[in-house]
Parts: sequence; structure tokens; C-alpha cells
Amino acid sequence: MNWSQLNELLPIGVVLTTSLVVVFLSLVLAPKDRYVLSLVGVAGCILGLLALGKNYHALAAEYGQPPVFFNGLARVAEGAYNPVLLGGAFVVDGFGMSIMAVALLAGALALLCTTPHEDDSALSTGEYFGLILLAVAGMMLLAVAHDFLTLLISLEVMSVATYILAGSARRDVRSGESALKYLVLGAFSTAFLMFGIAFLYGATGSLAMQAPLVAGEHLPLVKAALALILVGVLFKVGAVPFHSWVPDVYEGAPTGITALMAVGVKAAAFAVVARLCFEAFNMVKELPKVINGHRFIEIVYPLREGWLSLFAVLAILTMALGNLLAMHQNNVKRMLAYSGIAHSGYLLLAFLVTPKAGGAEITQHLQAASFYLLAYGVMTLGAFGVLSLMREDGRPMEKMEDFTGLAKEHPALALCMAVFMLSLAGMPPFAGFFAKFLVFKSAVSSGYAWAAVLGILTSVASLYYYLRVVVRMYMAPAGAEGEPAPARCRYAWTLNLLIYGTGALTLLLGLLPQWLSRLY
Repeated sequence: MNWSQLNELLPIGVVLTTSLVVVFLSLVLAPKDRYVLSLVGVAGCILGLLALGKNYHALAAEYGQPPVFFNGLARVAEGAYNPVLLGGAFVVDGFGMSIMAVALLAGALALLCTTPHEDDSALSTGEYFGLILLAVAGMMLLAVAHDFLTLLISLEVMSVATYILAGSARRDVRSGESALKYLVLGAFSTAFLMFGIAFLYGATGSLAMQAPLVAGEHLPLVKAALALILVGVLFKVGAVPFHSWVPDVYEGAPTGITALMAVGVKAAAFAVVARLCFEAFNMVKELPKVINGHRFIEIVYPLREGWLSLFAVLAILTMALGNLLAMHQNNVKRMLAYSGIAHSGYLLLAFLVTPKAGGAEITQHLQAASFYLLAYGVMTLGAFGVLSLMREDGRPMEKMEDFTGLAKEHPALALCMAVFMLSLAGMPPFAGFFAKFLVFKSAVSSGYAWAAVLGILTSVASLYYYLRVVVRMYMAPAGAEGEPAPARCRYAWTLNLLIYGTGALTLLLGLLPQWLSRLY
């Protein structure tokens, strides 16, 4: 083993080390000084981002070009950077790096959402912050896992931490209920995943995601393995019909943990979907053909047509049902939960490639998915950040009417929340518009124009429930008869700074998307 390869995994090591530092630091800090723990955790996430950027630019400078965006779609030239590390256990390519960046951003906001809390709250202990960082490390490992054993271990590191975090608000009955529901359903999904991995190992004799899958007598077993593994992964994505846990868990979990699951868990799960579809199960079959006396070999992908049809159906159902159910919600957290289900449907559109798509076409689709995950992460983290600030007498303010008159009392926060809502709806000139444009364009270019049209229609319909929040903030009179007084917001300068930063980034990514495309 080449120990120098561990340098590519340095960002994960930074986060894991920070989690240990936070836990041990809590043993020597007085309860009134526990606010330092979240700041130390945020510093660890920032250092992880810096280490990630340093590795990316160091590799580009050393090899004269950026790392390959997605491993398995192109051959690595002699002397070029090989993203496969530690005997195939990990693959640190451009796609994996982008998912790690999203996970670090989600972790930073989750840490900031918990300050300040009561000194005796379970949300201010070292174990709580350590578990957040451990979950982030699991997401980062999942983004670069290149072996089914590594994938399973990474998934459990992330899942077990989020199960505990979902129920960490012990004084809230909803939190305990959400943790139990998440644990039970998550255990079932993991069982499907492990069963699928066992089938695959039985068919190929390998746990590598680049196993030499070829069409033959084991093809039915491989198809069964793919179906079972996708059930386990699509549960984490929150796609229909594996979505039932999302609204209850998001509503009951502490707001910071909800943001972590809505962004980080979703991004890591979609990274696994990409590895499965375009590497592990990218089976090739050679068909000899003779036309006009000329013999040639036709390359086909026998598994691709099956999961393409499945993803097309799931994308339509997820977009339609997510938006439909979001329209009937009066709790903003539940509304954002159903909205997140709909966005999973939009992301599935990016995976609809042509049956014989090559590396260049698939790379464009995955770049669209990567940009969408980043844009969705920024605007969703900002929206949950505003929700985290809205508290009165220690009670979270999550209902639609709680936003009444917010623009008058807190104009800057209301403006940021309006930006996040309009961006989630896909309105220009915000990041959400360009992200949806890219995935719809990808679907159209692959012959799924009908799916893109349905996606556009459901996106237009989503304006109804996103604008309800904006109308409450700007147009409903505060304190009028029959209307509640405007909600009060607690002050946390670090969280305020992050909200303003994500608001600016939402606008910047919409106005200058080519800035990010240079990294690809």
C-alpha cells in the first residue's frame, strides 16, 4: 500500500480528528463555555474544505490537469492521476470531491444551528457535536467509497450517527418518535442493501465496484442484486415509494439535524446511485453483427435499459407526489421535507441517459447532478438556518403564520428567506433556476423530453407553496385582528453570517454558474 495516497483522504481525517477533539474538550469545559464546541466543529469543517481545495489544486498542478470528474468513464492515461486508492477501496475523483464539499457545508450549518442553547441541553454536549462530525465523515466516506464493503461501513457510520441525532432533543416527544421511525425503516433498507450485496458477491465473487461484470448465466442474479441495492439507496434519497419517513423525521429532528439529513445524506446517497449505475452495474455485452458483408462488434449495456425505465417512472412519481403533498402543509419544516422529496425527483432526471451513452454524455449528466446538489444544498441550508433562528420563549416557530410580518421586524432575514424560497421554486436569477435548467436539458438531450416537461410543470406548481412563505413575510399585516404577532428571532451572529453567505452564494451561482464549471 502506498501511504502517500492517504493524503487524498486528508479532509476525512481532519473531520474525524475534530470529532474526537470536540468530545474530549467537552470534558474540561464549564457548561457556560460549551458554545466553544460548535465553533471548534465548524473550524474542523472549514479546515476540511481547505484540505479538499488544496488536494484538488495540488493534483491539477502536479499532473497538469484536474482529476478526472468520474472514474470508470474514461481510461486513465499513463502518468496521469489515478483516482483509485488503497487497492480499490476508495476513489477520489472530481465527483467525489464535490459531494464531500456539500457534506462539509451541511455539517457546518448543523453545528451552527445549535448555538446558543440552554447550558443543560443535550444539544450542547460534546457527544452531540461529535456525532454531527462523525455523520459528516460517514457522508464523505460514502462519496468516495469504491468497494461494497467500504460502502456498507461508510453507510452505517453515517446512518447510526443520524439515527441518534434525530432523537437528540430528548425533551421533545416528536424527536423520539422521528428517531424510532428512522431507525426501524433504516434498518429494513440496510437489510435490502446487504441482501443485494450478497447476491452480487455470489454472482461475481467480488465486492469491488469495478467487478468484471459480463452477461452470462449469472445475469438474473445480478439484476436481483441491483434491484435490492437500489431499494436500500433510494430509501436514503427519499424517492417515492420509499419516502414515508421523510416528513415525520424532518419535523421531529432538531432543525440543524434536519438540514444535515436534507442536504448531506441526500448528496451522499446520490453519489452511491451514480457509482452503482455508471460503474458497478455498467455491464457491457458484445454483440457480433454482420451488415453488408462487414463484421463488427456492437457494444450494449444489458442492465441500463431496465434501471433507466425505473428511474423515469420514479422521477415522475417523486416530483408529482412531493409537490402535491407539500401544497397542503402548514408546518414549514414538513413543507421543506416534501419539497426535498420533489427535488430528489428532479435529480433523478439527471440520471436518464441514452441506453448506449458514452463517457462524455454521462459526464455531462453527472456534472448537472453535481451542480444541482450544490445549489440545492446552499439554498436548503440557508432556509433551515432561518428556521433555526426563529424561536420565541424557547419554542421553535415553524408554522406558516409564524412568518407573519417577518419582513418588518427582520428585513435582512426575510430577504434571505425569500431568495431561498424563490430559488427552490426555480425562479431566475437564482441558483435553483440554473440547476433545474441543467437537469431538464440533460433529460431532453437523452430523449426524455416528456419527463422534462412534467418536471417543468411540477416546478411551476411548487410556486404555490413557496410563495405562501413570501406572502406571509411581506404581505400579511402583523398584529392585525386574527393574526398573530410577528415571530421573534434569537440572535446568533455566526448563524446570521452563514445565512447571509448562503443567500449571496444562491444569487452568485445563478448569475455566474460558469465560475463553478471551470472546476470541472
